Amino acid sequence: MQNFLLIGAFILLGMLILAINNTLIFTNTATVENEVQITVAGIAQALMEEIISKAFDENTVGDKKIAGTDQLTVSANLGEDSGEPPFDDVDDYNGIIRIKDTPRISGYIIKVKVGYANPTNPIEFVSARSFLKRIEIAVKDSKFMHNPDSLILASVVSYFCCEALQIYNLAMKL
Repeated sequence: MQNFLLIGAFILLGMLILAINNTLIFTNTATVENEVQITVAGIAQALMEEIISKAFDENTVGDKKIAGTDQLTVSANLGEDSGEPPFDDVDDYNGIIRIKDTPRISGYIIKVKVGYANPTNPIEFVSARSFLKRIEIAVKDSKFMHNPDSLILASVVSYFCCEALQIYNLAMKL
């Protein structure tokens, strides 16, 4: 009889140890997934801040001013241009793909899309040139993110030329 009680106690102890191990594994996995989500958001935000700190268009780098959308880069030419300093304007980032490693987790995939935005609906990309550009940064980690989609951070930047501002101010005085 005592042997049966001893065997039963070992079975209960084994089940308890398995339950504790499962809990620890689940907690560790959840912690890593949360760290990945926070890191992905940080990577996207840092790159967005880098992009929006640049000139609106190649034709507005430095002190250059333009008066109309016809002076902006054609949609087909958005992206890194040859013969110019790399990444000196917003649309130079269009189409870039980077792999970013952190000390704990490696292999974050970053994809950037930059294009002209519809002035009446800035969520929409358009091929016509406008004084609005939409930036979408997608960051993904296939090992730890359960959702097959990436985290996507989007922003819209605009260009206001001096002439348009002066016309607006003049109209306000009337």
